[in-house]
Amino acid sequence: MKKILSAVLLGSLLCIAGHQASASITSMWSVDDYKSFDKGDAENAFVTSLGEVRPGWGTSQVELEFGTAWSSVQAADGTFFIGSDDDATIYKAKGKSITKVASIPDTIAVVSLVLGKGDVLYAGTMPGGQVWKVDTKSGKASKLATLEKAETVWSLTRAGDSLYAGTGPEGLLYEISTATGKASLAFDSEDKRIMSLLHTGDDAIWLGTSDQALLFRHDRKTKKTRAVADFSGNEVTALAEWKGMVVAAANDFEPGKAAGMSSKEAVDKAAKKPAKGQEPKMPAKGTKPGADAAEVATVKPLAKSVRKGKGALYRVRGDGQLTQLHALTASYFTSVAVNSKGQVFAGAAAKGRIYMVEGADSVSTAIDIDQRYIADIHIGANDALSFTTGDAAALYSTDSTAGKATYTSEAFDSKTPSTFGAISWHAKGDLRFETRTGNTEEPGIGWSGWQAPTSSVKTIGNLARGKVASPTGRYIQYRVTFGSKDAVLSKTSLFYLPSNRPTLISSVKVGSTPSTGLVAAEAAKPRSPIVSLDWDVDNADSDKTAYKLEVRREGELSWRSIQTGSAPLTKTEFKWNTETFPDGHYRLRVTADDRLSNTGRRALESTKTTPLFVVDNERPNISGVSVRYPAASARATDALSTITEVAFSIDDGPWHMAGTKDGIFDDQSELLDLTLPAGLPKGSHTLAIRVADSAGNIGSTTTSFRTN
Repeated sequence: MKKILSAVLLGSLLCIAGHQASASITSMWSVDDYKSFDKGDAENAFVTSLGEVRPGWGTSQVELEFGTAWSSVQAADGTFFIGSDDDATIYKAKGKSITKVASIPDTIAVVSLVLGKGDVLYAGTMPGGQVWKVDTKSGKASKLATLEKAETVWSLTRAGDSLYAGTGPEGLLYEISTATGKASLAFDSEDKRIMSLLHTGDDAIWLGTSDQALLFRHDRKTKKTRAVADFSGNEVTALAEWKGMVVAAANDFEPGKAAGMSSKEAVDKAAKKPAKGQEPKMPAKGTKPGADAAEVATVKPLAKSVRKGKGALYRVRGDGQLTQLHALTASYFTSVAVNSKGQVFAGAAAKGRIYMVEGADSVSTAIDIDQRYIADIHIGANDALSFTTGDAAALYSTDSTAGKATYTSEAFDSKTPSTFGAISWHAKGDLRFETRTGNTEEPGIGWSGWQAPTSSVKTIGNLARGKVASPTGRYIQYRVTFGSKDAVLSKTSLFYLPSNRPTLISSVKVGSTPSTGLVAAEAAKPRSPIVSLDWDVDNADSDKTAYKLEVRREGELSWRSIQTGSAPLTKTEFKWNTETFPDGHYRLRVTADDRLSNTGRRALESTKTTPLFVVDNERPNISGVSVRYPAASARATDALSTITEVAFSIDDGPWHMAGTKDGIFDDQSELLDLTLPAGLPKGSHTLAIRVADSAGNIGSTTTSFRTN
């Protein structure tokens, strides 16, 4: 199935996605801009410059049984003539019928075509730089002219009884008499190739060049040619007339990849070429049609599409003033056509897309087909759009409207099972709105069926609303089916109430005061009774959450609240003063309550309880001090915590670390073993002893002794 896809209002300031709010707050999902609509799937529909989804064109395809369509023209009766590289054969396509018209001898491809008077068709060839005259009824082909210094006739246009031929590799423009075949040099562009030609209503010939991407206007009356624009790329590929002005497709190809053969000299020159000319403004990725990331080619490109680059589309006035209409970040433009409404259609070399530009501020992806390379675009009677593709050569014609146009949104993720309320949409004409819900990311098996909203009513203007009939689910999707060609869908808004999820406490940390190095300090720092409490949470709904802290001492039945202040505690940390709590082994329980964001039965709680920890504010005791110089001993004891350190000082001198009798600190009661410094002077001395427990409490004592 062919797809005719989404578009964008250029310069849109809004980018509205699903608005996720706190669990108790009704949330809204809106779709009203390119990025939002582009996440869905438009079948035979496209989005207008106002961000409105409209039915698109139906397409019919005729496969062309030859390699590459290099050129094509459309006659007044709707017949197409297509130039190929299949033995330089010209084919005729009428309806589903494809017939051979003529083959040009001793050439490779028919690169350019232009209609003549009556049944005459003119063809430009490669190689040889020849222009041929073809009778489309009899199939007779005769050489009209061989152009001096020309290898390829890249472009042709007709003005009255004269043909104009754009050639390469010397960028020469020739004027050729259709009556005699006499060719005269009209202009030397001093570039490599003239890739595009256009005869405008004021009887001028516009020409676009490669490799310097120059745009010229040749006045047929005065025979003078003036440069109109200089683009920063290296090729002006296509031209079309628009309300007295010209639409130009300017492309920037990678070095050495302009049309035709590229010598090492050309590659080196292109690589060293300084930036010049009109620089395009490239849109940010994903913000507009054609603002794509560069892709790595997965298939070998063919003929005219053997290039990589980017392109921009400009509207050009006769005085040289430029207005950028669109730009492609990962592909380039191949063809341009304008209908009677002033809508510009521009074909691209990647993803089989034709972009529609309206005015100077809007663009849409009007056509999206399986083939990659759009070769030529034609506007026929009643603005009927047709086009050929270069790879997997085919001819497409469009109908006035598609047989069945639908738009299906993305599967919106509300993050949790939700109740869906009202859905509103701006629409006019005949269309059908439906929704479905599910709990899997990919719509399909297990989802509800499509259901129309209930109680649908029109309110103000084209705004309608109804109640979603689909059941509760995490994901929701809507589908719009267009029943008439004038149907239009605009902004959609859907309201939903997510199920509340509790704030989960994943871990709780009770701080402790390390004891290492406490007793050896010159001035032992008093231990603080303040204990740091920290906890980690998973708040999936971002609800405002209050926390309650409680402790229970081992052996007791009741939980005792920790006073955290008059205001709810909303931080995930607290400094607990344990002075008013008796020493012992405790557990801490943290309760998370999201009542600040939810009311009534929607409010939820969760709790987390810690393993046992010690609250110990009691200092260890030192008793039984005995000095038998140079040895000393004492006993250190603590009610709850193990003894972890001991140090001593003689006569207020430096502190020295000491140990236990058994050499290990592993008990709440330890026999201390002190070796005093040798060589103390005879007389009275003071021995000071400090001990610390694992809770960081420090106990001390002093005693006097004499040395003889």
